[in-house]
Amino acid sequence: MPTHAIARQGAAGTAALAITQIGANIEFPAGGPWTVFGLWAQVVKDTAAAAESLAGSLIIDALSGDLDPNPAPGKFPVPGLPSLSGANHGLSTVPLTIWPVNWSAAGKAVISLSYEQQLAQAAAAQVACGVLFGEERPVAKPIVYCDSTYGTQTAVAETAVGTITLSTRASRITGIFADISVDGAWTVDEAFIGIVRLASADVDLPPAQYPLARAYSACDGTPVGAWHEQVFSFIPVDIPVVGGARIDTYIDLGLAVTNPVTVRIYLTYE
Repeated sequence: MPTHAIARQGAAGTAALAITQIGANIEFPAGGPWTVFGLWAQVVKDTAAAAESLAGSLIIDALSGDLDPNPAPGKFPVPGLPSLSGANHGLSTVPLTIWPVNWSAAGKAVISLSYEQQLAQAAAAQVACGVLFGEERPVAKPIVYCDSTYGTQTAVAETAVGTITLSTRASRITGIFADISVDGAWTVDEAFIGIVRLASADVDLPPAQYPLARAYSACDGTPVGAWHEQVFSFIPVDIPVVGGARIDTYIDLGLAVTNPVTVRIYLTYE
């Protein structure tokens, strides 16, 4: 009952009510039918501006007509940021929200994910989004084993984070949690957003592109104040594995940054 995930990231529009497709179309793997159980999105300001709030919607379109039921109109909220009264503020965290959905996708079904910009923006926001799917809907389970790997990243290109070697007693991966932490100084007008990917020579994982637990909108002046934090949780998955399997992890930042961010990826398994 493997769980899969496909993600996209890219720039949104700037005009009010502009609808911009994020990345290329998504094609589900052959086989199926696949149960699509999660839809997610994050949006951040890369160039911050005072008195300019950020809000919008994620729109899913079943281009091939192979989703049952067809999700149209398919508009889901993407929480953004309130407007700021001045130029001086710290980084603003953007939590991950996964909307539980229930669609059946045929093998090779094609969809697109687009972002509708609710309000005009001086500079385009950056969006990460995707779908979670599998043969069945996974159920959140108590944690038996948990391990992690970490690295640092500045480039926009996909880069290896590290490898997690599962216990010889492992039978299935039950959860994933991926996060980036910003430490020390950061550069004005630099946001932090991205996706992670799992791969393995021991387990059939692809497609396996998962969201980060949070992203960060840029600051545009002398950083002051603090941000709130959301409640963190693992994304439930159900991925059969063999004991001792090695799981390779990767990070793909949507935007290059000057100072490295720390990437940490956790897997729970039983």
